[in-house]
Amino acid sequence: MNDLKRDMDLIREILLWMENQDDDAFFFIHIPDFGRHEDTIGHVLMLKSAGFLYESQKGVLRMSWEGHEFLDKVRDEEIWRKTKEGANKMESWSVKLLGELATGYIKLKAAELGLPLS
Repeated sequence: MNDLKRDMDLIREILLWMENQDDDAFFFIHIPDFGRHEDTIGHVLMLKSAGFLYESQKGVLRMSWEGHEFLDKVRDEEIWRKTKEGANKMESWSVKLLGELATGYIKLKAAELGLPLS
């Protein structure tokens, strides 16, 4: 797992899955593998180290406020697609930048809908 690269689609998929759990907590043993078990565990650990997840008790993870905030920005499929397309135009990016891009696309969508932003 040392050379595991971040897969933002998998990260989003894990956060969406967690949000849909009855109590939004799960044990490491119950992590769904999404077809790539070792990568999933590695990404769950990344989410924990990034502060998107926290261990509420031994072996039980919950989504943090920051995790919910990020997920709310990238939940919409169209926003997520545009965010990834924007990030792919640059040679390097961070999770923080992805969140900022998503926020920008959300604001554009709100303006298109005629919703006031201030």
